[in-house]
Amino acid sequence: MSIETLRKQLTEANEQRDAALMEVSEMRSSLGELKQKMDYLETYCEELKRALRQATHTKNSQIPEKLGNFPKSGKSNDGNAENLMPVSEEVMVEGFLQIVSEARLSVKQFCKILVAQIEVTDNTLVDNLNMLLEPFKLSLSSKHSKEVLYHLEAIINQSLYQDFENCMFQKNGSPKILDPHQARQAQFSSFVALRNLSWNEVLRKGTKYYCEEFSKFCDQKMSCIITTLNWTRPWPEQVLQEFFVATKCIWLLHLLAFSFNPPLGILRVEENRSFDPHYMDDMFMDRQRSLGPSRVKIMVVPGFYVQDRVLRCKISLRLQ
Repeated sequence: MSIETLRKQLTEANEQRDAALMEVSEMRSSLGELKQKMDYLETYCEELKRALRQATHTKNSQIPEKLGNFPKSGKSNDGNAENLMPVSEEVMVEGFLQIVSEARLSVKQFCKILVAQIEVTDNTLVDNLNMLLEPFKLSLSSKHSKEVLYHLEAIINQSLYQDFENCMFQKNGSPKILDPHQARQAQFSSFVALRNLSWNEVLRKGTKYYCEEFSKFCDQKMSCIITTLNWTRPWPEQVLQEFFVATKCIWLLHLLAFSFNPPLGILRVEENRSFDPHYMDDMFMDRQRSLGPSRVKIMVVPGFYVQDRVLRCKISLRLQ
């Protein structure tokens, strides 16, 4: 072999080693986070079961039957209107953190399946995706495959979380229930009803059978993603299943966020904003930032304001 060939092989080996080390680091971080969230989920489920049994017997007496029963001042006569939720606020917080983790993982998986389908189905789709990645100086053939997936994830999340701030998860949407206490309880009841909805159940009866609002949400988000990617073919079942899991997680997240008083807020950051470790996590956490202040290249995953705490958003940095 020539020296030039050996140098090329060594360079490629070093790149593969660096990519493997980065992936191991991300997996360790994800496993640690999942272990913590599983502990939270176990506590959450146990208390939720007890609360649901109690709610079956007390629901009619707890919830005002008419809007007129809600005081105009916004406060109850006995001071207990804020404590009508079937589970404690602490359990709701832990449940919310668990759903955030599930939502992030499900969107990541959806993007992986989406890329795999695009690469094997149609060159036109590859060209469309490369056009979306072009402003970031990336393409599907790029050696930085992780960064490509992160940018696709950012594009998909932008569509899926659009209008999250609105109570109906739609632009200028108005609440169906005007009594704020009843509205919060309705959101939480819907969360409980849909939490265990499976793909097989959806295949048999469709999403509309279980929740018309959720069905409309799925249709809207699918249309938005198809338009963004300029996808012209029917989605294979595997893509549809991963899409359902992702949209269900984000819909549940919205229901739970609006079960709080006040609702939990979403945290977004815009491109070119200075990096702030209190509110942002860099997706490439091991990357050195030794060339001066770093700025946001793209927000990959939004974060949340959880009462007096912050669940940081995940971003990719542009090194200066």
